Amino acid sequence: MGVIEMDKYVDVPLIDATKESLRDYGVIISEEVYSPGLPIPFYQGSVEEGQNLDFVYNGKAVVRTARISHRSPDITWLERHERMSQIFVGLGSSPFVMVLGKPNHQRGENIPCLEDVKAFRIPAGHGVMIHVGTWHDFPMAFAQRPVTVLTMNSDEVVRALASAESADEMNTGDVYKIDIKKRTGKVLRVPF
Repeated sequence: MGVIEMDKYVDVPLIDATKESLRDYGVIISEEVYSPGLPIPFYQGSVEEGQNLDFVYNGKAVVRTARISHRSPDITWLERHERMSQIFVGLGSSPFVMVLGKPNHQRGENIPCLEDVKAFRIPAGHGVMIHVGTWHDFPMAFAQRPVTVLTMNSDEVVRALASAESADEMNTGDVYKIDIKKRTGKVLRVPF
C-alpha cells in the first residue's frame, strides 16, 4: 500500500444531526414524536401518537443490533440501496456518527458527489432513517466508548452483505457498495 499524498484527503464536515441538517439525507429520530396527531382514541391525554415513519424495504423487513467500536477516521466504503430506506438508532448514552452522501441514483450517477458527503453526529438515544438511495457508511462510534445500534433494513440486504466472501466492492441485490479511494482517488476522513 503506497503513501497517500495530503491532497488526496478530503475532510468530511462533522455536523450535529438536526431535522434541518439531515433534510436531504434522511429523518432524525429523536425524543420528539414524528409528525404528531395520529388519531388513535386509546390513552388520549397520556399518549401522543405520531404518524408512521416512511420506512421502505424490499421483501422481508429485519431488525437487528450491532455493537460499534472506535475505528479509523478514514472512510473506505460507501453504499446505497435503491429499494430501501434504512434506520439506525443508537441505544445507550453515547453518540454515534453517520457518514452520509445525498442520493443521486435518479440522475444515473454511480459515485457520490464528495462535496455532499457529511458526517452527522447523532446524539445518544437518537437515530436516523436515511432516504432511499442515500450514500452511507456503517455507523461509527464517536468516542472511545462502544455503542450498540439498532438497525432496520431488509433481509435481502443483510443476506447480500453476510454472504460476501471478502471486503470488496459489491453490486448484489439492493447493495451497491464502492471503495471510495478506488473510484475517486480520494480518501474521506472524519475529523474526530
